Amino acid sequence: MTPSSSWAHRTDEIAAALGVDAVRLVPVPAGASREAYRVETPAGAGIAFLRADPATGGVMDGSEMTLAREAEVLRRVRACGLPVPAVLATLSDPAGTLLELVPGTSRPDPAAVEQAAPEYMALLARLHRLDPVDLGVAASSITAALRSDLDWWRERAATTGTLNRPLIRLALRILADGLPDDPAPAGPVHGDAGPGNLMIHEGRVVALLDWELFHAGDPHEDLAWIWMRGAHTDFGDFTIRVAEYEAAADVVVDPGRLDWHAAFVMAKSVISLWAGITAARPGADVLGPLVAALAYDALLGSALVRLRGGALRLLADPADPADPADPADPADPAEVRLVDQLAARLGETDRTTAAILDHLRRQLALEPWRTIHLAADVATRLPADPADPGGLAGLAARVDGADATELTALATVLGAAADRAVRSQPRAERLIHRAQRNGLGV
Repeated sequence: MTPSSSWAHRTDEIAAALGVDAVRLVPVPAGASREAYRVETPAGAGIAFLRADPATGGVMDGSEMTLAREAEVLRRVRACGLPVPAVLATLSDPAGTLLELVPGTSRPDPAAVEQAAPEYMALLARLHRLDPVDLGVAASSITAALRSDLDWWRERAATTGTLNRPLIRLALRILADGLPDDPAPAGPVHGDAGPGNLMIHEGRVVALLDWELFHAGDPHEDLAWIWMRGAHTDFGDFTIRVAEYEAAADVVVDPGRLDWHAAFVMAKSVISLWAGITAARPGADVLGPLVAALAYDALLGSALVRLRGGALRLLADPADPADPADPADPADPAEVRLVDQLAARLGETDRTTAAILDHLRRQLALEPWRTIHLAADVATRLPADPADPGGLAGLAARVDGADATELTALATVLGAAADRAVRSQPRAERLIHRAQRNGLGV
């Protein structure tokens, strides 16, 4: 990997900001909205970490979730005594933040997780007890803060085009209808808590990372993030993490509130993932985000059914494109042969290209099976729509006017459709299996 062109020519500026003669940038994995670099001397010694906006804008481009805001949050949180990297300098056009390079790993092994997790949960409890005004966010009730956050994400979905996806539209409607009623003061919330966003070194938590989604809200949200993020990064048994938090915070976690927040953080994730896929520049990795989007779509569908009082266990039914109950055998469609033809023309391929071809082959083979079952679900679970006799095209439009009974049916139909969509992506299935071991998607 090499630095993007927007940052490769700024090494002199970065060196001057750090007070050294010269630096080099080594790209490291980052989220969809940012670039990230280890800043080194020419000899290879690490001296800083750079969080950077791409020149073309990321998923959060145009939003209030700026690097400048995050830098201010880091300064305030650090002043309150929580372990976060020191802000060394800020850059602009495009924006960047130079941070203290913290030792350790954000992907610890299971033994290190179990050693450090109680400390992490205690640090979260400590964050939640701080006065939000001291951290630069306005005081409000929990309900008002949640309503504001939900409105923000609905607007984000609208501006990125993801609100037209039926499952996202349904999620925001169900979440609004079930908004928790809590007049208690909102507290500081990390907004993206859990594995991957903390550094562990020699058994201790040395830094809490990635504060761009920080806001005032309900502490249950940070627990929900830990729950969900455990699907892709191990953080041990979630029930143990909850018990550690309850002991540190001297509170009892509300299971119903936790379920609501689990659905909300999944909705935030799928909005961001699908927005990133839509806005991806030519040649950018799309398969990686797609794997996550398929998995979290299915987990979101299951969570929505759960909020409506039902149950949808993911991956419970085999994906059999030659199901004898179907009116036709859609196995091995002509489109699959086109993918085979493309693979033959490409000859030897790298792992990424092979993975893309495999996904396309599976997707095309299963698409008729999925379509048949979705049509059957719509016909049996939802009232007929005269404007859409087939019952498929207008699912997003039906969300806004749905009554309580139809909302529950829509959650089941769209949740089952998301479950079937996962079957063309084994990596997404593995994410769901991990989540199920911690109580999601069951």
